[in-house]
Amino acid sequence: SVDLSSAGLAKAQQLAAERGVAITTIEADLGTFDLGEDRWDLVVSVFAHVPPEIRARVHNALQDALRPNGLLILESYHPDQIGRGTGGPKDPKLTMTVDGLRSELTGLTLEHAEEFTRSVIEGSGHTGDAVVTQVIARNAG
Repeated sequence: SVDLSSAGLAKAQQLAAERGVAITTIEADLGTFDLGEDRWDLVVSVFAHVPPEIRARVHNALQDALRPNGLLILESYHPDQIGRGTGGPKDPKLTMTVDGLRSELTGLTLEHAEEFTRSVIEGSGHTGDAVVTQVIARNAG
């Protein structure tokens, strides 16, 4: 797990330990983190709302970072989520759309790409119906 928040990484370690799973955590800024080449079989990005220039750099790097047949599983809030009061960023530039992801994930094959409303239960301030964008993309390379 890569995250800027040491508190978030500590929580991830705690939850993994409670479930008998070992994970590696890396405290890093995605704006400068080197994803490497042929390093990952799977990248999961859940509600990782970063500025568009960082998001584009990370998404562009995934073609080289994912191993052949490696997958990206992504869920983010959609711009239509703004103002719903059930979580997510207040700045629409931090949200994602299928069309935007299609242009950022060049070199990956989108196997699933959908925008829809679903129930989110993520604790106080992040519970209720939410508009999300989901993508599963494969590195066919």
